[in-house]
This record gives sequence, structure tokens and C-alpha cells, in this order.
Amino acid sequence: MSSPVPFERKLLSAAEKRLETFVGAEGEGSPAERRLQALEAVSSRLGGYALKGYHSLFSINTIEPFCKLDRVAEEILDLIGETGIPAPLALSALARERLATQDQRKAGAHYTDFRLASYVGRKAAQLNSARRPIVDAACGSGILLVASALETCGSDRKEMGTFLAEGVVAGDVSQVAQRGARLALSSLTADLGAIESLTSRWYVGDSLMRPVDEWFDGVRDGFGAVVGNPPWEKVKIHRHEEALSRGHQGHYGGVPDQESLFDLADLRAAKKDYAKMLSSVHDLDGEVDLFAAFTRLMAELAKDGSMVALLPAGLIRSKGTASLRTEIFETFDEVEVTIFDNRPRFFSIDTRFKFLAVSGRHGGTQVNTSKIILGHGTCPENECVLEGVTSISKSSLESVRPDLSLPEVGSPAEWRLFQKMSRRGQAWSSREDPWYPEFSREIDMTRERSRFLDLPAKDSLPLVEGRMVHQFRFGAKTYVEGSGRRAIWQPNPIGGAVIEPQFYVRADDVPSSASARTGQPRASFCDIAGQTNERSMMAAVVPAGVVCGNKVPTVVFPNALGQNNLHLWCALVNSLAFDWMLRRVLTTTVNYFLLQSVPLPPVRPGELPARRIIESAKRIADVDVSGRTDAAEIIAAERLAIDLLCFRAYGLGGDEIATIMADFPSLDRSQPPIPGERRSTVTRDYILSAVPGSIRSQSTERLTLAQAQGAIAYVPSQINTEEAAPYAGSSANHRGK
Repeated sequence: MSSPVPFERKLLSAAEKRLETFVGAEGEGSPAERRLQALEAVSSRLGGYALKGYHSLFSINTIEPFCKLDRVAEEILDLIGETGIPAPLALSALARERLATQDQRKAGAHYTDFRLASYVGRKAAQLNSARRPIVDAACGSGILLVASALETCGSDRKEMGTFLAEGVVAGDVSQVAQRGARLALSSLTADLGAIESLTSRWYVGDSLMRPVDEWFDGVRDGFGAVVGNPPWEKVKIHRHEEALSRGHQGHYGGVPDQESLFDLADLRAAKKDYAKMLSSVHDLDGEVDLFAAFTRLMAELAKDGSMVALLPAGLIRSKGTASLRTEIFETFDEVEVTIFDNRPRFFSIDTRFKFLAVSGRHGGTQVNTSKIILGHGTCPENECVLEGVTSISKSSLESVRPDLSLPEVGSPAEWRLFQKMSRRGQAWSSREDPWYPEFSREIDMTRERSRFLDLPAKDSLPLVEGRMVHQFRFGAKTYVEGSGRRAIWQPNPIGGAVIEPQFYVRADDVPSSASARTGQPRASFCDIAGQTNERSMMAAVVPAGVVCGNKVPTVVFPNALGQNNLHLWCALVNSLAFDWMLRRVLTTTVNYFLLQSVPLPPVRPGELPARRIIESAKRIADVDVSGRTDAAEIIAAERLAIDLLCFRAYGLGGDEIATIMADFPSLDRSQPPIPGERRSTVTRDYILSAVPGSIRSQSTERLTLAQAQGAIAYVPSQINTEEAAPYAGSSANHRGK
């Protein structure tokens, strides 16, 4: 996964460089102190107050002559002016504590980009038209408070001074971070009296353990807006992250250095105790997430006011957050949920990462649960805006998603389609359902690593990893060399699926809970996925005689016995219709809860459509190991038959199928496009040319043009026949054997 340099960091790089030059120069004060004093000098220039008076007010020991600080501030301010970032927000960004990457990740700290801060500030100002006090209980260097103050008071300096003196409350565990917040907010006024009053109600400490009543001390009429971007991290120790933070150079899947295996018992015990306290104080279930605890706190602080928060997307889809989202939807009037991804490079994390801006006005004793406004955030020209707005009544959501998990629909038409498919589909999560599953993670790739063999031995089983499983394909890739994320795998061509694993496991070393499974066929799927992947669900039938790693959960169905029904289930979940539904609720992992929350196409074992689908699915499996040169064309025809039957089972027509196909833009990337076009759409055209209605004729013409170029539908884009062919079915290139 890519980890881009944040856009904000690039814009501020020149100002940062000048600041670092000052910090690194000879002189008094620690690097952190020199940095803060330089930024306080910038703040004094912006606000118009006397830096000497500011230092005296807060007992700051001045490290350089004021004239020198002012010259540096002038240079930094000029560089900030070239960025286009509002200077007070830039100050807040530059004032953040300098944490190592691993420490930042351990803390779950995703610093708020100035564009997101402005978006939150606008929402807060709209919901707080009476200009009542605002609060951020995890303020960091205060960028959300600065943005909210700017949007609330605008250019009215007198009003700004009053608002800062009486209406801004902050909390954070770090006194250094709060000093950054103070200097950023101080840049909005020349009134030193207002600045002195500003921090009088601020709290330094663990905000989550502070009694709620104390937050309201000295705050008249409660808070008008509660803003926040709390830490996004579970309260638990991750051995890999802890090792990296202590200097161990390793990677997931690698063999750990024994010297790095420090004693984690005390750390884990402390985290466990803290998690118990948070669970008790904030009424949390399961694994404790800091964002969930902070969201509960924010909701309490927003009594008779409003809340605007940046939160992980798990809030609207995870099983563990069900009670939290129910509380939000039932406590706040007309909740607005805006879904963002990281393509605008807000954070130094994968561009596909998604998160939320959640806002709403507290309903008080009059609970209003009528409406949820779902939208998608984009960021053209450095300003976050809302697109694809859909109004969803809570009652209609509850009828198709009883846990109130919110599907990512991009328009009212998509919401209607999602509801229709949900109501027509068949449930499979209760023991009475025909497709009730029994899942298993057969062997853990980390805990059992010491038992893996590099070469086959007597009574050993090939170890199946996620890379080896694709749609209908078992043996989709061949291992070449390397380990962990650095391992090299070669895609096998269509018709050339083969089992060439990285590891083997002795049958006696397979955990007893999975041992019986290895002797029978079962369904499987790769649980690493994403909404924007070429395809999200990738399932295949696994034969007896192999064992699956934890990223390849296996499934059997006690109410639908027989190998034929394994092929049937894989075909149903591999269908484009089911995949479209799954993509509405997926994050980066196909976990059991999310998977079972999506209703299957209503095709029941034993009925005629089921028999036809089984026939096609079994033929796909047979052809994929046949070595036939026409395997791709045969498989495409069988997959088309399966998809059409699944569309029909959901009761979908041509326009609805076209809506579904528009959600898979990454299909056919390896196929030649129609002349004059940038990419191939052969799979879309292949399907729509077989759908009754007005859309058929145009799609048929496009399909003819595509096939004339040699394009074949349903071929995964990872497949490059010329590169893959030498590895297919051959052990000669496998680890030099």
C-alpha cells in the first residue's frame, strides 16, 4: 500500500525548512523550545500583540533577542503566505509535536489537514450560530479550534477577542501540544487579556478519565459545538509496532529478531487495565477503541449543542461500534455523515483509506431520528466539499440494516437499488438459514511460523496464502522467492492454475481445530480486500490435502451439504451483484460480520438456477487447470451465465445492472481498449450486450469492436500471459528446484 507525503506537508516544506534552520542554530533553549518561540513570534505578528508581553504573561524565558525572533517570524510568515493556507491554520500545523512515525502510529494520531479543519470549522459555525463556547477534548495543537473560531467570527476582531476569552475550551494530555494550540489561537487577536483568559478553562491530562461535569465549569449555557479528531487506535499492544518503535527493523510476515522480543507482559497488563477503566467509564463493548471512547465523551459534552468530528469509517460499519452509532443516530437530529478517502493526501497513509466527518445537533430530550444525510467529500482546489448527497430515513435503514450500519451509496438511485437487493436477497446469518456458515481460520501465519517448512516433506501439506486465491481460482499465483511483504509471486495464466506455495506444514503440526477440515473440500476466500479493488470478493473451492493460512478463511455449510453447494456458494459471492453490495459496506477486510450482513442472491440449493450455476462453476474450476489455450474464453462465457442468473435472482433490470457495472472501473486493465479510448470496458460490454432492453444494441457494437482488438472479458488485470506462462505448472522456476 502506498503511503503518500501529505499535501499540507509539501506546501509547508519551505516554511518548515526555515524553521528548522533556526531550531538547529547555536543558541539557548532546546530544539522544541526554539521552535515554539519562533512560532510565537509569528503569532504575535499575525495577532498584533507584543511578544514581550506574551512571554511575560506566560513566564516564558526568552531565548533570543526579540528583534531576532521577529526577523525569523517575518521570513516564516512570508513563506506561509506562499502556501495558500490560512496563516493561523499553518501555525497550528507547524506547532505540532514532532513525533517519530512509529510513535505517531502507536498513538493513533492522524494530524488534521488544514482543508479538513476548515470543513469541520464551517460545520461547527453553522451548527453554533449563537456563538456559544466550543470545546475540543483532544485538541493537539488546536487546528480545529482555530478553524472553528475563524468560521464563527470571521474578520470581526472585537468579536473574536470576546469569543476567545469566553468561548474556547481545550483538553489534551500534552502540555507542549496545548502551548502550540495557544499560540495558534493567539494569532487571531491583539488582546492579551483575551489570550490570558483563553487558557483559564483548559485541561491538561487524560480527557477520557476526567469527570464530564468538570468540563462545564465556568461554561455558561453549555457548549454550542464540540469538535474533535480523536486518536484512531485500539487500546492494545501490537508487538510489531512496539518492536519498530524500539528500533527493530522488520516487516510483517518476517521472522522476528530474538533480541527484539522484549517482555510485553507488563505493557499488555497496563493496557488491559486502562481498557477496563475506559469500558466502565464510557460504556464500551469488546476491544476498546480510543475514538469510540472520545466519541462517547463528545456526545456527552454536546448536550444541548452540536458535534462535528473526524472519525474512522468503522463507526458506520463495524460490529463493535453498533451501540455507538445507534446512540448517535438516536441522540442527534439529522446526522450528516460525509465519507472521505485519502486521495487528496490528507494523511501519510494509503490513498484508499476512508474516514468520516460526522456532524449533528443534539436533540436533547426531544429525540429526532428521522433522517441521516450521507455524502461523499471531495477536495477540489484545496477546499473540501460535499457531493453525492443521499437522504436516508432511519426507519428505512433499519429495515435493511438492523444494526444501522450505513452502506456507502453514492446517490438516491444507488440507495433504492441497495434496498431492493437487500429485501430480495436471502439472509444467511442465523442457524436456520440454508447457507448458515461455519467459518474457520485454519492456521495462523504468525503464531505458527516456526512450524512452516520451505520444502515439501513426508505427510506435509501445501500452505495456502491469500495471494493464491482469486475468483473461482485456486492456485492463482506461484511463489518465486522472498518472504513476508517482500515475497515475489508470479500470476498463473487462465487455464494454468497450479499449487506452488511458499510454505508447507506437516499434518501433525496443523492445529487440532482445523485438522479434520484439511481432509475435505471447502469453500475459501481472501479476506484482504477493498472497495476500490478490481474485485472485492474472491472465493474459490479448496480441495482436500491443503491447509489455509489465516488470511484465507474456509467455510462449510451444515445446512447445504455437498461439494456442489461449495461451488454454488462461491459462484454467488463472486457474482458482480453480490460484490456490488459488499463494496457498499467493506473497508479493507472481508470479516465474517460484514460478509454475512450482505444478503446472498436468492438462489436455493436444488432449484434449477442453482443447478445451472453449479454446472458453470465446476466447469470454470476444471478448465482453469486444463492448460487449454481457449480457457479464458470458455471461463468468460460461464461467468457471464452465472452473473446473469444472479442479476435475475435479485430482480434487476438493464439500468440497474449498468449502475452496478459502473462501480468496477478497474476491470479489464490488462485488455486492449477500443481504438480511440483509454481503457477497455470489455466485461461491462459483454454483460450488457446480454441484458434485454435498449442498452443491449450499443453494448453489442462495443463488444464487437473490443473482441476485434483481442479483448477478453473477466480476465483479472494481474494476468499477463507472456510473463506468467513460464511458471505455470512448472517446478523448474520455483525456488531454484
